[in-house]
Amino acid sequence: MQQTQPLSNQQLVAHRGYQKCYPENTALSVTEAIKSGALFVEIDIQLSRDQQPIVYHDIDLQRVSGCTGFVYDLSLQELEKLSAYEPQRLGRDFIEETISSLHTMVEIIRQHPAVTLFVELKEESIEQFNRQIMLAKVSEVLQPIAERAVLISFDYQIIQSARSQGWPQVGVVLRNWQDIDSPEVNDIEGEYTFVNQAIIPLQSDLSKLRTQLVAYEVGTVELARALSACNIPMLETFDISGLLGNSG
Repeated sequence: MQQTQPLSNQQLVAHRGYQKCYPENTALSVTEAIKSGALFVEIDIQLSRDQQPIVYHDIDLQRVSGCTGFVYDLSLQELEKLSAYEPQRLGRDFIEETISSLHTMVEIIRQHPAVTLFVELKEESIEQFNRQIMLAKVSEVLQPIAERAVLISFDYQIIQSARSQGWPQVGVVLRNWQDIDSPEVNDIEGEYTFVNQAIIPLQSDLSKLRTQLVAYEVGTVELARALSACNIPMLETFDISGLLGNSG
């Protein structure tokens, strides 16, 4: 078989940091992703009880922190004392790694001026606090890296608001493929559009899209190459090092 070019860090997004080997959405996971060569990193944001952005995917604390309760029931100070070690997946190997605030992530990204951060605004906190509060709190913290922070969400309306308010780069996460042609999504004119790779109709002519398509749930080099061959420019993966050819 003819040798192919290695995957480039210009086309890969580290999903929740280097999640394959480290607990997701932690300072450690993001730092290790960047060490592996990531130029694009994605994180998830929920709001604490005192409406402070924390880097966390779930609204409940069980899977990631191994305890009962909900993110919105605890203050930022309380959350920052909790582990974010994914006990079912990783055991107790990273029990010392704690939940990170968005402030912490901003400081990491400030130290790496070549890195772009995708910041997903989670629907649970939008529902709990409302769009205006969620957008205002996250935007305020991201100001030092605003030009390198892309706001994304499954909630199209909050991204429309971010665009209307002049946020430099935005993108939606598609709920279904048909939405890519909807007026609601097209009116946003997002720089990026995230979509689960499993729902992309690969027979379509994707080269004519006016947005940068980012396919997520890409776990192997083989799948990454197949999607790239279908004119999908960017791929999001939990295994950033593996897809860059740094391991195995």
